[in-house]
Amino acid sequence: MLPLGLPLLFFLAKPLLEAAAANSSFHLPAPQNVTIASYNFQNILKWSPATGINSSTVTYRVEYQTKSYPVWAEVKSQNITKHEYDFTNEVKEFTEVIFHVRTEQGELTSHWVESPFFLATRQTILGPPREIAARVEANSIIVSYKAPFDYNATFFVFDYLIIYWEKSTDKNLPPSDKMIKQKTEKTRNTKCSLVKLKEMTEYCFKIQAVLLGKGSRGLQGHFSDIHCEKTYLTETSRILSITLPFIFAVGVLIIIFFCLMVILKHQNRIKYLWRPPLTIPLHYEEDLQNPQMTVVEEFKNCAGEEHWNSVSVISSVENPTVTSSTNGNNQEVYLLEIDGLR
Repeated sequence: MLPLGLPLLFFLAKPLLEAAAANSSFHLPAPQNVTIASYNFQNILKWSPATGINSSTVTYRVEYQTKSYPVWAEVKSQNITKHEYDFTNEVKEFTEVIFHVRTEQGELTSHWVESPFFLATRQTILGPPREIAARVEANSIIVSYKAPFDYNATFFVFDYLIIYWEKSTDKNLPPSDKMIKQKTEKTRNTKCSLVKLKEMTEYCFKIQAVLLGKGSRGLQGHFSDIHCEKTYLTETSRILSITLPFIFAVGVLIIIFFCLMVILKHQNRIKYLWRPPLTIPLHYEEDLQNPQMTVVEEFKNCAGEEHWNSVSVISSVENPTVTSSTNGNNQEVYLLEIDGLR
């Protein structure tokens, strides 16, 4: 027979043995840094691997529960060997969910490590619009694009914000000052026309998508890269650029011809108007008004007279002939006639 104290000892030690067995199953190191990364509703649970064990034989178990149904359920994939799990197609975008992860190696496991609660429509990162293309039509730029990702139009609605500005040619200006005069267009279409732009001017633009779906609260995405396009002349401006110089040249020729005709027709009057007035200097006028000075008429008479002081002829010609005559002023004039020089 067994001693009576053995059953009692076994009964008392049983809880301790169960606790020891339970503790032995949790001696594996747990994963660390359990987080959720989401980009354009591609949702991935990530964690840092367990250290200090043979990683080739380690697997990870992932479970989740929703806020509306707080019961842990296993994900579709089991015995995960990677350090991440893509749950995009398992949890709806509008469902708030939490995960926990543990390390497993045979019969050994680690403690569970939980992630934060996650709601994709609020916490996903929206990328920029895709496949951006621009077409210039004179003084307009037609911009087309696609949503950041393919989506179900029943659940998601996007607004598109297009910011455009006139490109500055001053390289010394900082980027913030180059976009001071920026303008904004807002639309839900995947095509937008930037109209009434300046001709022959380079414009730049960038596009942002804003999610308006259920529970998103206007989730703003990243802006696209900056695209630049240059406008050109409209047909009207092109015609005017050709005709206006011609009209101006014709007008100038007509004005020149008209001015020449006026000058030829009224040249005497123009000469009279442009001729400076003939005035006697003041000091001469005072002298002329002096009675002791020679009168003006005497100056005029003297101006018309001709005077000869003397005539000298040097010649070897013999027998010159001298004749006399009287000029209009009753003065005797002597003429010397030389043979052979008449």
